[in-house]
Amino acid sequence: MDSKGCRRAATFSSFHTARSQAPASWIGPSFNRVASADTRLRLNPRWFFQGQAAVSDTEPIDGEPLRDATYSANLSRDSRGFSYQLDYTDIGKDFRTTLGFIPRTDIRQATQFMSYRWRPKGGAFLSYGPNSFVQATWDHKGELQDWTVRYPFEVNLKGPTGAFVRRTESMERFGGIEFREHENLIVFFTSYLRWMDVNVFTASGARPNFYPAAGALPFLANFRDAQVSLTFRPVSGLLLDETYIYSHLGSRPDADPKRTIFDNHIVRSRVNYQFTREWSLRAIFDYNAVLPNPSLVALDRTKHLSADVLLTYLIHPGTALYVGYTDGYDSLAIDPVSGLVPIRNPTTSTGRQFFVKTSYLFRF
Repeated sequence: MDSKGCRRAATFSSFHTARSQAPASWIGPSFNRVASADTRLRLNPRWFFQGQAAVSDTEPIDGEPLRDATYSANLSRDSRGFSYQLDYTDIGKDFRTTLGFIPRTDIRQATQFMSYRWRPKGGAFLSYGPNSFVQATWDHKGELQDWTVRYPFEVNLKGPTGAFVRRTESMERFGGIEFREHENLIVFFTSYLRWMDVNVFTASGARPNFYPAAGALPFLANFRDAQVSLTFRPVSGLLLDETYIYSHLGSRPDADPKRTIFDNHIVRSRVNYQFTREWSLRAIFDYNAVLPNPSLVALDRTKHLSADVLLTYLIHPGTALYVGYTDGYDSLAIDPVSGLVPIRNPTTSTGRQFFVKTSYLFRF
């Protein structure tokens, strides 16, 4: 520990290289080399700093060699009351890592998250308080690519029961178009009754239609999302799950006439019964309907219904017997001339399977 009370964690460097030797009939060899160094500093019992720098050197089979760097820094504080996190990431346009995963390059991104929780010692409230999330991303030319500001508030009660509300303002650039978006979100959950769990989610706002009809540009649209999940435990060993998910995208109020872009309905029922410690039966029924307006969105109209039944005899992990059956139906029909053609209801069987699987774990 130094004179300022700052304990420094060990700093280390890493290096890896990936190299491929192509056959003689190909163009030639290639490689990707990445070297990095990182550190973690404990500034005091609550505050920590982490940083990393990496460089890459890539020679593809075809094309020019690529050399670039990436940097990241994180400042964080964690406690039961106040938590804070500040992140900065800089990834060069030509940075590559064959043995890793870089979803996006040519960015400079700053993110800040804060939360505060009051925790009363008595009463119905366990905790409550706000969050704050801010993010902005630029490219290396200095052009703003996207930004997000979120202000949630969370309440947790005994039961357990809780609620989460959030307002989001954001902007993103897609296909050279700048979209100004917003979202209002509400989440509620409760397990107040021992035999039932309830989860409800609803959100509305504005987001882009990323898949417009052929010849059209992406455009901003209104959305509504909702989900209701119910879990029942009426008797010992029996578990029932019911879930409904709804997504809607529609034209904005200034559109004339106002039209639906698509509706998506997902219904799932799951039943699980534990006969004994070894024997159990599980059944899942799914329904998924995508109902698009083909003049506004590049989606196919589909309805899918599936059933899945599984009988399990489990002696212990590694030693088990499984007997299962699956069947799927789609809103398609076979026409001798046109081939597969859409129909109104999912009445055509498109996949049926019966299987038996067993495994045995040898113990020595």
